[in-house]
Amino acid sequence: MKSLNRADHALANRLDELIKMKGISKAEMARIAGVSPQSVNGWYRRGQISKTSALRLAQALGIPLPWLLGEQVEPVSGLSHRQQRLLDLFDQLPDLEQENMLAVFEQRLKELDAFTESYLLRRKRDL
Repeated sequence: MKSLNRADHALANRLDELIKMKGISKAEMARIAGVSPQSVNGWYRRGQISKTSALRLAQALGIPLPWLLGEQVEPVSGLSHRQQRLLDLFDQLPDLEQENMLAVFEQRLKELDAFTESYLLRRKRDL
């Protein structure tokens, strides 16, 4: 079985980034999360963090939880590149057009839900 070092863990990389961004130590991180410094070292070793600790860090330090957990989102906004692009375009529209786009999105989601439900019912009958 291959032994993973801390460089193999996305979480360890994000924790290191967090330490640099916020100017905190591992001990301070432990205090914020309400855990022991040994627990923080365990996060680095295992590449895992409890939901409670992750939420506490994200809330206290003002960072998006998905970013902390290694998702490809911006550390400040918590949005992916595509989400940010969509938001930037949406913000350029006049208010009335923004409302129209929201209605279009809602209608399309309803259509997709109906299609999915119909498809699953057909699959169930065919089995």
